[in-house]
Amino acid sequence: MAERFLPVIPSYGLLLSVGISVSDGAWSLPAAILATSFGSFVGCAACFYCVRALGDNRSMRILSLVSRPSGIPRDRINDRIASLRHRQTMLAFGLQLVPTIRLFVPILVGFLRGNSQGFLLASAAGILTWSSLFVGIGFFASHKIEDTNSTVLAVAVLVCVLLAEFAVLWVTRRVQSIRNVGNASWQN
Repeated sequence: MAERFLPVIPSYGLLLSVGISVSDGAWSLPAAILATSFGSFVGCAACFYCVRALGDNRSMRILSLVSRPSGIPRDRINDRIASLRHRQTMLAFGLQLVPTIRLFVPILVGFLRGNSQGFLLASAAGILTWSSLFVGIGFFASHKIEDTNSTVLAVAVLVCVLLAEFAVLWVTRRVQSIRNVGNASWQN
């Protein structure tokens, strides 16, 4: 839960360390995954509801202020909000799997004033996936590597995660550009 409010320790490093301590017999693997997932979910929900408590008027003022430096014209904000609300469930799950960004997703969705039940369920699934992945990697790496250094393991896993996310982003962009070229040629 603390990672949502004080992101000093990267969650993947903490979760890898939990996985290593599970292999040392500190607690069971399912209990570690459930405890870490529950704590992260409580922090996510708390952030979401704190932003929700601001109300519609304050949320729109803040979104207007944030949109100016990002180059979004004021008259297009409502279109962007509607588009993000439409994809909110997919974004809530997917962005829980992206380091650092996952901490700001509840804030963004809280400003969007979308469906809270859909957001919380998708976030819970994303958080459970994230926690399971890193606790599991720490657990299995501890069994396979005799002298597991959690710092080296955390950095190696982060690099692998970032490379995988970059590859997925590149493939997605490539598919979109191919679709756009196909759509343009179809219309001509």
